[in-house]
Amino acid sequence: MAKVYVSADARRKAFRKLKTHRDNQVCFDCPTRNPTWASVTFGIFVCLDCSGTHRSLGTHISFVRSVEMDEWTQPQIDAMRLGGNKNARAFFQQHGIADLKTTKKYSIRGAQLYKAHLQRLVAGAAASAPPAPEPAPAPAPEQVAEGLDGLMLSVAEQPSRSLSEPTSLAALGA
Repeated sequence: MAKVYVSADARRKAFRKLKTHRDNQVCFDCPTRNPTWASVTFGIFVCLDCSGTHRSLGTHISFVRSVEMDEWTQPQIDAMRLGGNKNARAFFQQHGIADLKTTKKYSIRGAQLYKAHLQRLVAGAAASAPPAPEPAPAPAPEQVAEGLDGLMLSVAEQPSRSLSEPTSLAALGA
């Protein structure tokens, strides 16, 4: 099944809202302000430099995306909404791994517990999401009488004529 990405406008709106939270305005792994990258795996915002470190860990440990340039699926945005730097920091501090080096921090059991916890939250959000709306039924032909559709209907209702026959204005009803 192909991934369905949210529109660029929906992505921008979601991240604009997420970045209003004070903790999301600073990289999770260093003091750099206004991070523009994110680890979807952990639902955290990171700076460009730290995103490189996350990428070097491998996508099986930390899947990194640009907040501004990449396409995002709804579950990925849900991971950011349900995670966030504040929740991740609290969990990491509770498990004594907040101050470890990035290369070690995300590979140990505490980080894997948080990753699994976040995945369960995202799955629950997806399960409780309202179903996609049914497409509206096409209008009946008699309801469409304006513009090009109206012109096409009126032509279809006319008796057929050969395109090579000359037509007088009287025959057209003019």
